Amino acid sequence: MPDLTIQVQEVKGIPGTALVILNGSIDAKTVITFQTQLNAVKERGSNRFVLDMEHVKYVNSTGLGFLINLSDSITNDKGGIALVKVQPKVKVVFDMLGLNAFFKIYPSRDEAMKHFQVEPAASATDQTLILKVGKPDQPSPAPTATAIAVVEPMARSSRPAPPPISHPPAPAQPAPARGAEETITVDCGACRALLSVTEVGTYKCPRCLTLFHYDGGGKASFLPRRNVLPVQLGLNFSDDATQGLLQFVRVLATRAGFPEATVGNIEGAVRETVQTIRRYAYSNQDNNIYHVMIARAGPEIELRFADSGASLSADRAGDDGKPLFASARAHMDRFEIRNHPRGGNVITVSKKAK
Repeated sequence: MPDLTIQVQEVKGIPGTALVILNGSIDAKTVITFQTQLNAVKERGSNRFVLDMEHVKYVNSTGLGFLINLSDSITNDKGGIALVKVQPKVKVVFDMLGLNAFFKIYPSRDEAMKHFQVEPAASATDQTLILKVGKPDQPSPAPTATAIAVVEPMARSSRPAPPPISHPPAPAQPAPARGAEETITVDCGACRALLSVTEVGTYKCPRCLTLFHYDGGGKASFLPRRNVLPVQLGLNFSDDATQGLLQFVRVLATRAGFPEATVGNIEGAVRETVQTIRRYAYSNQDNNIYHVMIARAGPEIELRFADSGASLSADRAGDDGKPLFASARAHMDRFEIRNHPRGGNVITVSKKAK
């Protein structure tokens, strides 16, 4: 049996829509076939894709990147991609990379079909950036980390918000009654991903890491687009894979302007994080895979790890009695660990050159 089978069916009653049924893994051996067949479907005139992923066990970073590029190429044609029955081990990668803000995921084919019947793809209901204003006579609350899953609020600082760039919000909605919530729609000013936040504050797009600020009254301002896109890797725990990751991190950290001693500390934090995931999330079972997203923007480097193993807590001690991720906590500016509701962990670390 082939490693990946692809069945394509035309959806009657919804012009330009193709149902793509996938079975297997999208990995180094199959990703070219995956790309070729979906491109062929697009060339035949389809600009709406319903991807049934119930039997897809793994998607590598190349496959994810292709889906993003395919979606970008058809959005202007009122097309889009709807995903069906994404497996938990695949969905944790979508969550980590913020792709759940970029694709709609449905529990059944029928629900996905309704998406294209009722509304055009990339519509305002498609995980948009929803900005809500509090009562006019009350200050808006500070953003909290639990406000929404796909956009992380940044720590407040004394610096003024960045000036608005030429990316206006959607047309203003009718003024709400006193005490009601005003809702407008805005997408990312850099990568055009559709996001959701609910409170005044400064946030970061989980897809391209661009900062933006919402200061009330329906006004959002974005920092100019940074010439950086995250690198996404799916790795095992072999020495070769770990050494390759460390070398790549060293190159990025050096280019970010960190001194040699700090580069060594960052490498140590990354190595420790990988070893901790292997030991405590996967119980030293080396045949498992973890995912890492790496981004460098000027003097800052950020890494986000995701696994589907046992949940880890921030206050847990290792076998040596020391807290888990001690090196990452000591040497990185930011350390965060979140448990995925369906199992696994998302661990974020970042460091900025002084």
